Amino acid sequence: MKNISFPLVILQLLTISCTPDTIDNTESIASKVSMKKLEKSTRLVQNPIPENPANMYDFAGKLHNDILDVYLAGNHQHTTIEQINQQIEAIATANTNFILLSTGINLSFNLDIIQEIVSNPELELAQAITNSTMTNAAKESLSSFMNDVILWENNSYEEIYQSVISYESSVIANSGFSNEDKRIILTTSSLVRYSIYYNLTRKDKDWPPSKGHLVGGLSGAIDNSSTAIRRSLVTGIMIYTQATH
Repeated sequence: MKNISFPLVILQLLTISCTPDTIDNTESIASKVSMKKLEKSTRLVQNPIPENPANMYDFAGKLHNDILDVYLAGNHQHTTIEQINQQIEAIATANTNFILLSTGINLSFNLDIIQEIVSNPELELAQAITNSTMTNAAKESLSSFMNDVILWENNSYEEIYQSVISYESSVIANSGFSNEDKRIILTTSSLVRYSIYYNLTRKDKDWPPSKGHLVGGLSGAIDNSSTAIRRSLVTGIMIYTQATH
């Protein structure tokens, strides 16, 4: 009886297992895995999302878009700030999530501020940030962010989304910002992210967000989230109404 060398047997098995057919099969599996990853990445690009769960004020942007959906679906023909505000208030107070958000908050606000933003958004942006209770570092950060937003006008939503959530991550991680700083900034960035998403992913392009629209959100965020949502909507709708009538 012949003695069989185990190392020799293992070598022969390895030789058999590495046949061209096996190599081709392995390459085929690797190719399929790569294709699936590419398909998943493509689906994410084709179906962008506005959400950022890391931002605890993400709900502000979502409520903004939900209320705007209802307003535009109603095909309203309002032409004054007062009329638009009344309609937005009616829609908002019929939204359970908005009511929960607004518990204990006075929903009335100065409509003159909206007219001032409509007339001169750049001036109101600077004044809103300067007069806020934020720390100087937070004021500089938010001012820079809002200026960047204007420069993103021709970017794809995917690029804008990544820029916004990257900024939000830096704000969340910044230990030098107070809780109030973060509340104002993250509420504003949520409204920016969802507003731009609403425009760029709508096929009919009925809602082009304006600088005044975004300034309205920031101005309202200094007070509270519910004011940010409503002021952003009323300002944006008024600017859009003036541009189309």
